[in-house]
Amino acid sequence: MSRSDIKKLSSSDIIMSLFLLIVVAVIPIICKLNQVSVSGDEYNIIRTGNVVNDIFSYGKAALIIMMGIVMSVFMAFQIFSEEGFSVDFKSKPVILAGAYILIALFSALFSECRTVSFNGISERYEGFWVWLCYMVFMVIAMAFSKDRKKLDIAVICLVISGAVVGIVGFLQFIGFNIFTTELAAKFIMGDLYNGKPLNIRFDAVFATLYNPNCAGMYFGMMFSAIGVMAFFMPAKKKIKWIMAVLSVMLGICAVGTHSVGSILGIAAGVGFTAVVAVCYYIFRLKSKKAAVFTIGGVIVCIVAVSVLFGVNSVVAQKVKVIADALKNSGSIQTSASYYEDIRVDGMKGEIVTKSGVYSIDYAEQATQFMHNGIVLNPVEIKDMDNENGKQYIFEEDGITWNMYLYNDYATVVAEDAGGNETYFMFGEKDGELCILDKLGNALDMSEPVESFGFEGIERLGSNRGYIWSRSIPLLKKHIILGSGPDSFALEFPQQDVKGKLMFLGNPYVIVDKPHNIYLQTAINTGVLSLVILMALYILFIVQTIRSVFAEKTASDLTAIRLGLMAGVIAYLFAGLATDSVVSVAPVFWSMLGIGFGAAYTAEEK
Repeated sequence: MSRSDIKKLSSSDIIMSLFLLIVVAVIPIICKLNQVSVSGDEYNIIRTGNVVNDIFSYGKAALIIMMGIVMSVFMAFQIFSEEGFSVDFKSKPVILAGAYILIALFSALFSECRTVSFNGISERYEGFWVWLCYMVFMVIAMAFSKDRKKLDIAVICLVISGAVVGIVGFLQFIGFNIFTTELAAKFIMGDLYNGKPLNIRFDAVFATLYNPNCAGMYFGMMFSAIGVMAFFMPAKKKIKWIMAVLSVMLGICAVGTHSVGSILGIAAGVGFTAVVAVCYYIFRLKSKKAAVFTIGGVIVCIVAVSVLFGVNSVVAQKVKVIADALKNSGSIQTSASYYEDIRVDGMKGEIVTKSGVYSIDYAEQATQFMHNGIVLNPVEIKDMDNENGKQYIFEEDGITWNMYLYNDYATVVAEDAGGNETYFMFGEKDGELCILDKLGNALDMSEPVESFGFEGIERLGSNRGYIWSRSIPLLKKHIILGSGPDSFALEFPQQDVKGKLMFLGNPYVIVDKPHNIYLQTAINTGVLSLVILMALYILFIVQTIRSVFAEKTASDLTAIRLGLMAGVIAYLFAGLATDSVVSVAPVFWSMLGIGFGAAYTAEEK
């Protein structure tokens, strides 16, 4: 876009451009320490503390809601004043978005955990208000991008987002993590800065996006979108070369996340778009040269990305685990962790490990700790500070076992050589020993936890198979309305201490997300809401393909449409193994809206 074109924009267009830039480029990089109170829906249910320290989600969610309100008010003024762009409330995307929000609202209103459903759960904060803002972003981005000049601005906003987040990710890839610097610690912690650096370290690129999986989703989406745009953009356009350089950096960041979901997204987004482009050149433009060039370029891209991912030992190992799990389906019954089972028999609690059975023969202060039936002698006994109990310390097979005895319950904590602790809690009820949950409540182990599918391959996708197998049975309860936006953690069978021990290595870890945006949607807001969103996604793809084939000559608009489609598809496929989060979703919903606008622009051209 030239300077003269920018000067022709109205002040309201410029303001909305800045709003869109904040949504796609500023929100993802917000990182600020907030001490947030835990809601009553969570406290003493899945959390024992009443405050959480949050850096990556709360600030982003707050800005999302603020921008949703500001942009909605600004849009309303434009509609009533009949200036600037307008929203076609009868269009299919708007109707589908409205239908989803209506069902999400009822899911929140009828939820047993309304506070979480509206405001979001701790460390995620993706409740109804945030989802309402996502739809606002999509609708406004669509309305804004219907105009050709404004579409270019929207694309530039996405490019700036990729550049800003990409630089942070690329620095992490080459070994410089800004989160380890004193400057970052002072800025992020603010008044809570204690002179120590932030303890935020991952063995992969995570940028400012919460964790490497979320970063993989973002970089896979942005690499696909900007890379495809750069490939098909006419050579005379200067932005083509900017996009080309940026796509290389985004591709490196995607590889650096070690995310298999990122690979899946890129393969689906670029691959599907390439097929559409080749068909367009062959059947619409009758240009075999362009088709051959496209196929050659895609092959080079696939080879380059494959080599980059191939030399990444972490990704290669993840792919091997998935392949082995699928190959040996139904035969992988042993635990992936050192701990294999936990059970009780009368007054004896047993912890089954790869080194045998450790058992606690409970008799209050006369309790004994044994290994394969042999009584172990503690190396040290301590009185508990401010507690009516004792701590017994045992050294066995490279693991330190700490047994804490109280009047009516006992806690066993195993600490391995790496300092990792695993808790096992037992208590007395009705004259028999029982397993306790993390809050000290007795669990009825006679009732099996319902599961569906993935038997024998629970370890698939870093133990996602286990989470999916316990999540799918929840769907039948939520056909029309879900449990409430962002309430998955309160619906998941957290009492499944055996399953979590065997496949997650920790009986008390809280499973707060399903690692799948489709299960996440179906459980939180209902299967019907998922059908509506799937219809929205399919509508976008169909409209984009139709608009591409409506063009008699390829242009920069063709490149934009194909790129946006590639980015959206990459996100949707990465979502098979990753969740919707406030770090990435605002960019996706804005991109989807821009894509709808681009398709509309093509039809009007």
